[in-house]
Amino acid sequence: MLLLDAGSTSILSKIPVEKLETSRLWTCEALVQFPNEVLQHHKQYLQVCDIISTFTYQLDESIYDEQVEKIPLLEAYSRSMTLALQARQETHLPNKYIALTLGSHAATIPGAMEYRMVYDKPDDFDMLYNFHKNRIELFQASNPEAFKQIDFLAFESLPHITEALALLKLLADYKSWNKRCWITCTCPSIESLDRVKQILTALLDANSQYIWGVGVNCCHISLLPTITNALTELFKSHADKTIMLYPDGRGFPNPYTTSPNSETKPAPSPQEWAESSFEYSTLNSGNIVIGGCCETDIRHVDQLRSRYN
Repeated sequence: MLLLDAGSTSILSKIPVEKLETSRLWTCEALVQFPNEVLQHHKQYLQVCDIISTFTYQLDESIYDEQVEKIPLLEAYSRSMTLALQARQETHLPNKYIALTLGSHAATIPGAMEYRMVYDKPDDFDMLYNFHKNRIELFQASNPEAFKQIDFLAFESLPHITEALALLKLLADYKSWNKRCWITCTCPSIESLDRVKQILTALLDANSQYIWGVGVNCCHISLLPTITNALTELFKSHADKTIMLYPDGRGFPNPYTTSPNSETKPAPSPQEWAESSFEYSTLNSGNIVIGGCCETDIRHVDQLRSRYN
């Protein structure tokens, strides 16, 4: 098992409420306003985790306003990578990896559309292909040397199979930019499971040499037994791929979705979250990455690391 960090949501408390209410950048806003906090965030997680992720989930030219943010978009792209690289260099810890976090296209659309967006128009495939292609090319152009040192491309929170198919073609066309890549989709409720299985089946059955791992992010721990049963079946003939699993630390149901047949469950404590997540650390013969998603923080992954050790 490799341990992924808990993402970037724990830094939201550092961003003024009035800024969060108007910004579409979400946690990416910290890159602009609080770069030192981002650096310290990375350093803290490097003490516990094998992989840290950049503050770039929603960072895209379509929602970035240079007049408002006061720094050029390319500087923000570059800063996201250099802060993670600086943290790794200054902590002097071996075998630590950096993932460039790339949220789905739907993550740039207000209303938490990464949980329910459907792409069924004739031109959606090309639009999604170009969305991801252009964004990665901007990251690369912003700081070619830093981009070379990034270990993983992490495509997160896919809501629909069309985006998965577009990414399959893109990664093959560009040979995944010579990086290991993983793709995850959201599973906010049991009702979402058929969609999840459709996406993951397409990704695994492609047998792409450019996909290192696939799995699920943004799910409540109460869904883990059902999700992991599905993952176990899907990976029976794909053991060479890595399972990605990073559940939320918040309550259920997810406030941005509907799950009419589910009882309400409170947010788990960090200990409960870690205990639930640790149960699945041996899936796929241990070829799995486990981390935290929404409303998890260093306490959650620290508890998980303690159990694994």
